[in-house]
Amino acid sequence: MFFCKKKFYKASKLLVVFALIHLFLSENALAIPSIKTNDNNLPTVLKAKMVEGDNEKKLLIASGDVEITKGNTKLYADQITYDKNNKLINAIGNLKVNNLEIGNVYGSRAEFKDDFSKGSFFDSKIFFNDGSYIHSKRIDRETANITSLYNTVFSFCPNEELVNDYKSAGKKIDFASILSHKTKIDRDKQTLKTSHGIFRIMNVPLIYFPYLSTPLPAKKRESGLLPISYVKNSNFGFGIKLPYYYPISDSMDFTFTPLLYSNNNQFLIENAFRNYSKYGKYILNFEIANNRVVNNVDTVIVNRTNQQYRWQVQGKGDFNINHNLGSDFDLNTISDRDYQRDYHFNYSAFTLSKINFDYIKGRNYYAVKTIRFQELESKNLEKSAPFILPQIQANVESKPYFFKERFILNSDFVALQRDDGLQYRRLTLSPQAKIPFNFKGNLFDISARLQNDLYSLENNYKLSNVNNNQYKSIVNNYKTEYVFNWRLPVVRKSKNNTIMLEPMFTLVSSAYKKNFNTLPNEESNNSELSYSNLFIADRLSGNDRNEIGERFSYGLKSAFFNKYGEFGLFAGQSHRISDGKQDVEIRGFADNNKSNIVGKAFYKAKKYFNFSYLFQLNESSYNNEVNQLTSGISFEKFSLLSDYLLIKKTIQNPQKKEQLSLNVGINLDKKWQIKIFANHDLALKRTLQRGMTFTRNGCCTIFSFSISENNPSNLTKPQKTFNLNLSFKNL
Repeated sequence: MFFCKKKFYKASKLLVVFALIHLFLSENALAIPSIKTNDNNLPTVLKAKMVEGDNEKKLLIASGDVEITKGNTKLYADQITYDKNNKLINAIGNLKVNNLEIGNVYGSRAEFKDDFSKGSFFDSKIFFNDGSYIHSKRIDRETANITSLYNTVFSFCPNEELVNDYKSAGKKIDFASILSHKTKIDRDKQTLKTSHGIFRIMNVPLIYFPYLSTPLPAKKRESGLLPISYVKNSNFGFGIKLPYYYPISDSMDFTFTPLLYSNNNQFLIENAFRNYSKYGKYILNFEIANNRVVNNVDTVIVNRTNQQYRWQVQGKGDFNINHNLGSDFDLNTISDRDYQRDYHFNYSAFTLSKINFDYIKGRNYYAVKTIRFQELESKNLEKSAPFILPQIQANVESKPYFFKERFILNSDFVALQRDDGLQYRRLTLSPQAKIPFNFKGNLFDISARLQNDLYSLENNYKLSNVNNNQYKSIVNNYKTEYVFNWRLPVVRKSKNNTIMLEPMFTLVSSAYKKNFNTLPNEESNNSELSYSNLFIADRLSGNDRNEIGERFSYGLKSAFFNKYGEFGLFAGQSHRISDGKQDVEIRGFADNNKSNIVGKAFYKAKKYFNFSYLFQLNESSYNNEVNQLTSGISFEKFSLLSDYLLIKKTIQNPQKKEQLSLNVGINLDKKWQIKIFANHDLALKRTLQRGMTFTRNGCCTIFSFSISENNPSNLTKPQKTFNLNLSFKNL
């Protein structure tokens, strides 16, 4: 301490360093939770307009915009008095402690021991960085990590207004608060513990609880119970979700969520593990349920399993190992084929799990995959579900040469196993040459491709009722393909409008070496002619089946741009010169090998509205046999998405299909949202799915209520689900 021989020492605008007597406010002084730093060796700096010293009474008085700085913490007051005899520090008048990691403390008066082992604040408020705050008549620092608050009101709702203007705290009634006689702040555990608390809404007492422990608003991750939610559905009745969250490390966490149904003692436990690393992220989810299902409205479920416990494993991951190498996985496997139908109202015909590694560099692409299918509909086909290990794909492409020609080599190796059925291994090599060129605005692209397939097959049929087609053990095949493409884009611009016209023409010739009956088909299905595949050389997916014969396609793409948006129209048609019949087909062709006219019309406004119309017109009568209309309206508080599909009854489509889907979103204000959805089969006069969700995301609460109904054709009556969730932030 600095004292003069005279009775008083006065100084104006004095800056003094008090390192020896520890006149400072460390982060421990208030026991407010913060990032722990070692400030003990840092100097303490005092700024004031005036400092007075009394050598006889051993007093130091600093007044006028007093500021004491120690590390990241600052104290402001109108006046600071240090009593060396009693080793006490008193601060009065507009008291403020600023801690940059957490928030601020405001009070009328404070008293501390000079080593800050003990101290008190009076009539004070602790403001956290999210605008929540604690008002206390008295705050006592008991230890370095424990601070007790008496007669407290904890207004735990985040409040943006208080972040910028703390003086407005208390002028309005707090939406939600906790009133208690005593509250403790544990700086080490970053928790706030309340004894004999009363939970209040708008100052109205609602719930009394003897003890409550919550993480402080500044703490980002804290283990404990998450908000409870409630469920009610047709299968199990009323249920309650009780999620518990546990942070394992800075990059890993675990959530344990039991779902308990009271009607029949049914439970479902979800265990979710998440991990984020520098290479990517993944989540693994394991569910287990006891088998108390008695309701059966699903006609696909014939004999439900009698296992005591049933389970499901799911997972997703995405990794970037380096600039070129990446990996991803998607896992989904269940204990029995009815699990998803019983517990999640999911009526998929199979589950799919896959793991993929890919390497991309320049124009070249390499991939290694494994894929597992799990059959869910037919019990007789469970053993026939395919398991692919591995599938190896590569695409190697040269740089353009003198005439811009490029040479490409595609390769694909698949090894497919199954417990019962054909064991299938195929190697495909497809060298290809492409020559693009531009002649006076006409864009040409000529290509030639030779597809070589080599099969190694093994008949492993075990069930007598399965069609046992005895393929040869070694089968080879090749396919030639020649493609000629022409386009002529023409653009005309004026002051306010732009118009674009692009006629297109494609000629394709391809042929098999052998008849399709000598080749197995594991990956190719029927295809539908549409505007998106009209100019594709091979409209059948996979390598087991290819489109063969000679054919040509032509069409016109047009677009019109102005200040109102973009208008577009595309229409085209395909003709078969010759065609090879197969066990798969491309729907949309008539007996005369002329296709329907396929196309798309659309409009995109600058804002608010868009629609598109996909169509197929009969090649002879020009009747619109296939129609799909999608539209979207989007305003600030209202949005509407609709999809209408109509496939008329024809020779190729013996059954009429007509469906309508609607999705409506309504923003009542910044906090309230309503979503309504429905999917109706107009041909069967059956609502397949419908539901509604109410959501309120307020500054303090998150509330949601949803109701949904699923009614696919396999159900004898609809299945309904209700969900209710209410949570308070900072609790």
